[in-house]
Amino acid sequence: MSLAILNVCQDDLNVSMPSNILSIHHRRQIIKKKVVAIGRLSRSLTVLRENPELVKQFKQLSGKNTLPLGTLALGEKGLRDAIASLEDQSLTK
Repeated sequence: MSLAILNVCQDDLNVSMPSNILSIHHRRQIIKKKVVAIGRLSRSLTVLRENPELVKQFKQLSGKNTLPLGTLALGEKGLRDAIASLEDQSLTK
């Protein structure tokens, strides 16, 4: 996944020295987006590594083998909130 983020378009490889400001700005935006994406990926992996028991508990409660989108981005608090909402749903049934 990180390799897909870091892949550079062929157009970017062909540009040796951008001559106008617009292409420099465009390249900076591309690099900035890649850095942000790598930061998100790193945060998700850190949350998974530090809280495997919470992830396992969430998967058991939900009955699915996947996490909802954005749960890992919210960190440990997001996982705890998701587990609490699943427990509330199971109590109301």
